[in-house]
Order: sequence, then C-alpha cells, then structure tokens
Amino acid sequence: MAISPVKRFEILLPKEELESFLSYLQELGLAQLDSLPYEDLKLEPSETDPSEYERWLNRINHLLQNLPETDEKKGLDKLLAQKPKYSASLRKALLDFGYQKVVEDYEKLEARKNELLQEIKQIEKEEEFLKPLLALNIPLKELTGFDRCEVQLVQVQPQDLEKIITESLELPSQISVISKEKSRIFILLIYHFSAREEVEKIFSEIKANFISLAPYISRAKKDEKVFDILSELSQKKAEKFELIRRLEKEMAGFAVHRPALMAVYDVLLNEKEKVIGASLAGLTEKTSCLAGWIPAAEAENFSRKVHKFSEHIYLNLRDPLPEEVEQAPVILENPEIIKPFEIITSLYGLPQPRTIEPTIYLAPFFFVFVGLCVSEAGYGLLVALLSLLYLKLAKPHGDTKLFMRLLFYLGLSNVILGTLVGGWFGYPIKSLLLIDPLKDPIPFMILSLALGFIQVLLSTFLSLVKEYRAGNKVGAIAVKGGWLLLLPSLLAYLVLKQPVFGILTLVGAAGIVFFTSSSRNPLARFFSGLYALYGISGYLADTLSYSRILALGLSTGVIAMVVNSLVQIAWKIPFVGWLLAVLIFVGGHLFNLGISFLGAFVHSMRLQFVEFFTRFYQAGGKPFKPFKLENKYVEFIR
Repeated sequence: MAISPVKRFEILLPKEELESFLSYLQELGLAQLDSLPYEDLKLEPSETDPSEYERWLNRINHLLQNLPETDEKKGLDKLLAQKPKYSASLRKALLDFGYQKVVEDYEKLEARKNELLQEIKQIEKEEEFLKPLLALNIPLKELTGFDRCEVQLVQVQPQDLEKIITESLELPSQISVISKEKSRIFILLIYHFSAREEVEKIFSEIKANFISLAPYISRAKKDEKVFDILSELSQKKAEKFELIRRLEKEMAGFAVHRPALMAVYDVLLNEKEKVIGASLAGLTEKTSCLAGWIPAAEAENFSRKVHKFSEHIYLNLRDPLPEEVEQAPVILENPEIIKPFEIITSLYGLPQPRTIEPTIYLAPFFFVFVGLCVSEAGYGLLVALLSLLYLKLAKPHGDTKLFMRLLFYLGLSNVILGTLVGGWFGYPIKSLLLIDPLKDPIPFMILSLALGFIQVLLSTFLSLVKEYRAGNKVGAIAVKGGWLLLLPSLLAYLVLKQPVFGILTLVGAAGIVFFTSSSRNPLARFFSGLYALYGISGYLADTLSYSRILALGLSTGVIAMVVNSLVQIAWKIPFVGWLLAVLIFVGGHLFNLGISFLGAFVHSMRLQFVEFFTRFYQAGGKPFKPFKLENKYVEFIR
C-alpha cells in the first residue's frame, strides 16, 4: 500500500558501554546501523577485526557438517522440525562449555584419519604398480648381484613385442614375458654388458618404460617375492582401515556435543555481527557514536528501550534530511492479507523511497492469474492444505512463512477458479462451470485479454500519478489521462459503434498529440505527438501478452485428462491393473501439479514485471536490514 516511513537516529554513549549496548540492540532487533561521516564529525573509526570469529565459525561449521545427529529425524519429522530454543540472556554462558578443546580434539582425530587415508593411497599405488609383476615368481634378491649382466623390467606396447624378440635373437640376451594386458606387456630383460649399445638401440626405436624395483629389492627379505610384498601391503592396508574405523567411531562420539556446538555457532555468529556493528561506530576519547535507521512506527518504543538501557545515553531521533532520502532503507507496509505478495515485489527489486509501492495493486491480479493459469481445483486444494499444514506444524518465520502463506493463497485461488473454469483432477463439475475452455476457448481468451487490458490501464493510471507527483501535472493529465481516455473509448467504439465513444477517442488522442512534447515549435510539437500515438501498438502487444493465461490453463487441463485416460487404460490390465492405475494417477497428477504451478508462477510474475511494472515502477530501493540476532541452527528468544 505504501512505503513505511523511517527515522534517522544518532546515539552517544560512553565508550566502555558500547559492546554491551550493541548486544542489547541485537536483542531488540529494531535498528539498522549505518556508517558515520567520521571526518566531518571529527570521529575516529572503530578498529575491529572479525577474522578470529570467522575462523572458529568455519571450524565449528565443518564439525557440524560431519557429525551425525544424535536424534536423527527423517521424512516428515525432519521437514517439520523446529530449531532448538535458547534464552538470549544465556549467550555468554554457552561459550563456557569448552568448545575450543572439543573442536581441537576432533580436528586431531580427523587429521590422523586423513594421514592414514594418504598412506592407504600410497599403498594402493604400490599395489597397482606390483600387480602386473605378480607372475615374476622368483625372489627379488636374485635380480641383483650379477657381475657381467644387466637385469631390467620393461613395459612395452603389444605391437612392439615381436620386433624386440626378433632383433634380440642374435644378441647375448634373454627376454621373458611376465604379464600381458590389453595395452601393455611387462618383460624381464637380461643381457650381457657387451650388448648394451645394441639393446639400447632396439628400445630407443619404440615406446618403452624401464621399471626400477630397487626400492623393493633393497627392503626385500632373502626369499621374498612380489607375491609376498603384495601380501604385506594388503595386511598393512587392512590395519590402517581398522585404525580409521576406530577413529571414525571415536569421532562419531563427538555427536553428543552437537547441540551445544550448534548454539555456540550462532553465538559466535552474532558476536561476529556485533564486531561488524562496532566497526560502524565513531569514537572520541571517551565517547562512542552510533547512527542508523528505525521504522517510524517504532520510534517511541525504541526511545523508551534505549533510555531504559542506561541513563548515560543521548538519543536523537529525526526525519531524514533531503540528501539522506535516497539512502534511507525501504520497508514495505501493506495489510496483513497482502503481505505475502511482497515476495513478488522483492524479486523484482524494492521501490525507491517516495515512489509508488506496487504490491497492493499487483496482488489481486497475481492471485487471479495463477488461478487461471493452473485452473485445477484439486491441485489447488492439495497445495492449500499442505501449505496450511506446514504453517501450523513447522511454525516457520520470516520469508519462509510469507512464502507458505502465498502458496496457501494461490491454492485457494485454484480451488475457486479451477471449479469455475477447470475441474477437479481432470474431472470438471459441469453444473459449476462458467467457462469450459476445452470445448470453447474463446470466452477464456476474452477473459484473459480483458484482465490484461484492465491491468495495463491500471499501470497507465499509476504512471499518471507518478508524473503528477513529480510536478508534471499538465503532461500527466493530458498525456497519461489521454491514454486512459483513448484506449477504453476506442475499444467501446469498435464494439458498440456509438459516435460518443469515437468523440472521446479523439479527445484522448488530442491530449497525447498536443501535450507529449514540450517543444515551443508547433510543427515539432504536433509531429512528435503524432509519433507518440504509435505507442498504441505497445499497449496492444502488452494486452495480447496476457493470452499466455489461456495457453497455460488449457495445457494443465489437457495433461490432467491424458493422465486420467492412461489410468482407465491401465485399470483394464489383469491382476496388476489397479496398482498401475493408482501409480499413474498419483504420479501423473503430481507431475502436472508441479509443472503447472511452476509455469503459472513464473508467467504470472513475468506479466507483472514486463507488462505492469515498466510504465510506473522505480526499483532500486535498499532493504531494511535490522541489527538483530541471527539464527542458523538455534533460535534465541528474549
């Protein structure tokens, strides 16, 4: 309905009371803090560093992400679970249970576990390296100690094996194939030192990889083979996995600290926010200064609460100065029934201060458009009941609560409009149908375009109000008013053929032609006005855009009927037909519900953003962000 007025506050208090006062402000949750013009006021900025809090927050959050829940909830219980509640006065006490030692002890165990995992990876690399050599069924020590021969393991490609064997036949050498794989072959090569040059020449002409077993030979026992080394590696790996299992069991025991760590996380989060808030303060030798914004409706309450904190506080409350208006935060003020539709406005962007707030104007259209786009009463009833159930059982807060209320409204919209122009799970109630779009879509089309035409006229009227407030009174009345007279009069004339509507159309057109341009040149003014009349094509295009309501409404009904037809076919299948029919009915209608509501929501938003907002709406307002207690894992209550 409007943008709620805000007031600027300035507070002076003793420097030693700043920290406790910021905690008090957090608990109140009424004020938004802003930075100060330090140089103009000859103040020193407060030097604060939240990095220590950020480090502990990251460490605790890591624990919470890895610790199992002591009382793990599943399914509906998890969905409806509420945050644990703590008194805000206990925030300091929650830090005294020794969370630092808990975190450090857990991290030591985790570090040891990671070390073991790295060691296992190294063992697995060694196993991968040795497994192809498993057929080397001789003690590794026997591959060393030759005075006149060289012994080497070589990995070659399969296509090169015949070439190697052929060219080495006349040399003092011996080649044994150890193992063959699809893309590689391992061979044991023994040759006399006198043939080194010839051997090196053979392998230089192909792609070969010489493998060193020196590390394994040096630590191998007298008769130890590759098989024995692999067995030892396997045993070592099993022992390390057992150690990891014990560590994980010990780490899982830290889950008993999970509730306390959740509370500590939120306490530290709020301490960090308090440090950030303190960074906005200006300081003198003995005094702290804070400034910011509060809702005007809370001015008296805020003043009373602030003075209750300390008798040494000075508070100044005032309206924003002209140069401060653009920097003031925006708070949307609407009747309680309209508030859920503020989500739509916020998705586009909040209005600038002292401009038109569109929520109350878009709400009835959005309500009707979604209902017509889905046009399914059964789906609407299901969405309304689930939303209401979630609101009652989960008791959400903030934007989640508003969104669930919005879904509830949209569900009711579909119950009403779905009964009148659609059906219940694809089965229309003939006696209640006002329009049957599947038999005759023209009335539905006319309804969609009529609603679109009304909203386009409303956007033009709001544009008139905007221009009038800006001081362009003649242009607002003559030009915007001209469109408001021309468009419905032209439509009435085309339908009713009454001369009076033709005259009104010409009067509206004259206002547009003669007052669109501010030029003093009569010809320039006239032709500029004539060109402005071309804007009627834009109004026509915007109105025709609302035909998408018909398309979406028809698609939902057609898909619902197709699902029901498949159910009837499946039902005739012997023995399992009834089961298939139930699965198709439930799955098909749930799928249709999901895509139809998503499409309706997105396209109804588009109609607001593109066809409605563009003529009058000025987005870019800054949201009001009160300095308050944050609740990620738990809820602090006063």
